[in-house]
Amino acid sequence: MGSMTNIENVNRILLLEGDDSQRQLIASESVKRFPGLLCPKPAAELLGQVIDAAARVVFLDEGLPGDAAYDLLATIRADDKLKDTRIVMLTSDSLDISRLRAFAGGADEVLAKPYDFGQILAITNTIDRFQITFWGARGTLPLSGENSLKYGGNTSCLGLNIGHDRHFIFDAGTGLRKYSRYLMEKQEGKFNGRVFITHPHWDHLNCLPFFTPFFIPGNQISLMGPPQGERSFRNLIDGQMDGIYFPVTVNAFGADVTYGDMLDGQHYFDGVSIRAFHLSHPGYCLGYRVDHFGRSVAYITDNELGNTPSDNDFMSRLAHFIMGVDVLIHDTSYFDHEYPAKINWGHSSITQVIELAHAAQVKKLFLFHHDPEHGDKELDLKLEKAIGLADELGAEFECLNACEGETWDVFNGEKLTGPAVSLY
Repeated sequence: MGSMTNIENVNRILLLEGDDSQRQLIASESVKRFPGLLCPKPAAELLGQVIDAAARVVFLDEGLPGDAAYDLLATIRADDKLKDTRIVMLTSDSLDISRLRAFAGGADEVLAKPYDFGQILAITNTIDRFQITFWGARGTLPLSGENSLKYGGNTSCLGLNIGHDRHFIFDAGTGLRKYSRYLMEKQEGKFNGRVFITHPHWDHLNCLPFFTPFFIPGNQISLMGPPQGERSFRNLIDGQMDGIYFPVTVNAFGADVTYGDMLDGQHYFDGVSIRAFHLSHPGYCLGYRVDHFGRSVAYITDNELGNTPSDNDFMSRLAHFIMGVDVLIHDTSYFDHEYPAKINWGHSSITQVIELAHAAQVKKLFLFHHDPEHGDKELDLKLEKAIGLADELGAEFECLNACEGETWDVFNGEKLTGPAVSLY
């Protein structure tokens, strides 16, 4: 399955719209633009209509009499024969409560009324998307100049786009500035999504004030991360941007920005499973695992694998947490010979990471958060040693260096051309 549905390869789209005028408007457009879009009047037996249409994507009006839409959604989700059927819930408004109910019920996407034919095609084209983009892959400090031309020199920032309009950012290192410029150029700064911070060390949040979408009215952004002791995450951000350490405060944000504390455990955001895991690093640092449509990404940076004396089962718990992921992105700051001098710094070496990836049976490993003393040549050597060790272990995963600007399709494991294809 590819990460994006090609509309020409979709045999059928089924629209179950209760509003006659809206349905007729879409039907007239479908005749000219995509005859495979079926727009029957919803019948009493909705499941029969879905089965008869053999549609890949079903647009379902939540306003159908009674709770018919949600009853149908529950029935489809419980039927293994219909597991590949994608459901887009048509809501009467764009309020969060409507989205929450739809995603909680198992909808794959949400489309608020009124809508047009172009929106139906846009959602159908992106409904299976699960992509990651590396906007920054180094650690501690950015690296500029000729030694960072191959893999990039910005610090930690990962973009993740799911479906049509769910956008997640992990960490706000200097790579976030590159993402910001991309959004300004391609989307006029539009960004509705969530920013997850692993921990509040400088190289993971120092670029928050330079993310221009924060200052654009109309954007809705949730900013989340782990508290530190009795200090909430909101308090930590207020402290970083209090006018003393940085001249712009959070009061300058023009977007609708909300804040939340993240703790280890299971979370759901817009129908997407995001689990957090307490890592081995100074302070309270989280790793994240994202699962969607049977595929998974684990983002584990600033994590020390070699020294956990107070937590004897840390390695086994972490291996269980990332078990079988399609993509593991893990801190690989050091060569093996460097690690003994860096114990308790909260970072890992090549052998430690390869052994973890092998034990967890991951499918693809990206080496990440490189020491600022390591230029492109060192990263090439690090990758060579990592691949050699993986071969010695008989590991089956693919090993690569995270490369700034690259976008990867999590569904099929392929690298895409150019960063973040069509965000909205």
